[in-house]
Amino acid sequence: MRDYKISFTKRADKDEIKIYDYITEKFGEIYADNFRQRLITFLQLLSKEPHLGRPAKQDSSLRVYIFNKQNKIVYKVKEHDITIVRILHTKTNMASRF
Repeated sequence: MRDYKISFTKRADKDEIKIYDYITEKFGEIYADNFRQRLITFLQLLSKEPHLGRPAKQDSSLRVYIFNKQNKIVYKVKEHDITIVRILHTKTNMASRF
C-alpha cells in the first residue's frame, strides 16, 4: 500500500507557525524544534495509517487526533490524500473554528 500525500490548509499552516512561535517565546527554540520534529514524525505515521484519528462529532468528513496534551490535529482523508485542516488547542470548541 502506498503512503498518503499530506498537505496543509493555509489555516493549518498558520496554526503550526503560531504554536511554534508561542513555544519558542515561552520555553525556547529547542522545545519548539522538538514540537516540530514530533509533528513531522506523526505526519509520517499518519501517511501510512490515515485513520488514526477518530471521526469528528461535528462533521463526519473530518477526523481528530489528540496530538499531545495541548493540541489536536483536525484532518480530512480523501482517496490517497490527507489534508491537515487545523491544529487546535485541545480545549477549543471545533464548531467555532470552521
